[in-house]
Amino acid sequence: MSDAGVDYVALTQVIEALGGKSWRLENRFMAVMPGDSIKPDREYVFWADSGVVRCPDREVRLILPSIVVEEQLYIPVLGLAEVFPEMDLAMPLLRLVDVGELGDTVLFRYSAGEGEVLTCHGEVRSSLEYRIAVGARSDSMTIEQANLIPILASGGLVQSALVRGGAGTVIHLIFRRPAVCRAWCDSAGVLVKAWPRPDRKVQRIVLDPGHGGKDPGAVGRQGTMEKTIVFDVTRRVKHRLEEHGFDVLLTRARDEYVPLGARSEAANEYKADVFVSIHANAAENRDACGFETFFLSVAKTDWERAVAARENAVLEYEMPDTVRFEDELELILADLAQNEFLTESSELAACIQESAVPCARVKDRGVKQANFFVLRNNYMPAVLVECGFLSNKSEEKLLLTPKHRERIADGVADGIIEFIRHYERKINGT
Repeated sequence: MSDAGVDYVALTQVIEALGGKSWRLENRFMAVMPGDSIKPDREYVFWADSGVVRCPDREVRLILPSIVVEEQLYIPVLGLAEVFPEMDLAMPLLRLVDVGELGDTVLFRYSAGEGEVLTCHGEVRSSLEYRIAVGARSDSMTIEQANLIPILASGGLVQSALVRGGAGTVIHLIFRRPAVCRAWCDSAGVLVKAWPRPDRKVQRIVLDPGHGGKDPGAVGRQGTMEKTIVFDVTRRVKHRLEEHGFDVLLTRARDEYVPLGARSEAANEYKADVFVSIHANAAENRDACGFETFFLSVAKTDWERAVAARENAVLEYEMPDTVRFEDELELILADLAQNEFLTESSELAACIQESAVPCARVKDRGVKQANFFVLRNNYMPAVLVECGFLSNKSEEKLLLTPKHRERIADGVADGIIEFIRHYERKINGT
């Protein structure tokens, strides 16, 4: 069978061919290869939906996760020889045969012996790194040949080409500046093509007015509802950003209830570059006041946990099975697709905080981190803003003032714009 263009083989089939035994133990798949009078039996552990394999003397990470189909574990053929080196002899030997340039594009080809068919899988690790797994073995010459790629590709795009040799081959390409890279197999072997990535412009912003509809959010001492205040602030931020040429989408355009999960889904479907959720705060301590900005991470203080719990309380309106988020956070943070934006999210939070506090002339409560459901699964820099305390009599009065809401909106918008200016330089390598 095949998945994502990569061939898979049943673990039982591999183990039987090598003369071993295998069995399942809950989510683990065990395999034992027989030893002899000198060498003991070797035990291997595979996990469902995981690329990690525990071997007798090391841990191996497969190019793609193993998958379960009808109670059988299937593992990607590429890199299989790294787990079971005894399979290495059946694999072709990889050789670099050509390096060239076409304009600013670098092309190079690997091949094996005559009549040998290669398989490969390319994976984008970041804008500066690309990994290619090839179903072939490599030796010291293959490794030495890889060092020629940056030299022969005189345009300077490729900084280094590193080969992890032995049973199965993995080629790591490191670029001097953001690049696009593709690798594919044809009748002549493996062809790799890399070229500079065009400058990316941050254009789309999603603004999320907190709460709405049946969910009023925090309610002030004068009956002021959070959903009303933050909707007005958000519309003002939108207007300011649009004046600067950005495309801005609101997760709700009126006083309506929108589930938390649907808000992040809207941002992803819109292919947003930045996500900002805007809220107003509340606390049992009526003296608490000020402005604070959060990004998604594990809460470190009781206050961070309390704010997250209040904002996440809206989940009571939603399906019961969506409340499973405490244990899921570690899994979300481990997801590389989102993990890539944690640093950028903290930087966005800092830019908004540094801009909004002096602009709105409010107490600076700083940048914080907490487990907000609305920031989950946002594959872009994402933050949550708490623009004041409705539980504080003076601050509630201020938030009821259009002039104060305008100052908050100006500060938030200016912070977003400042972040984007630095972020574009970062992602474009300038």
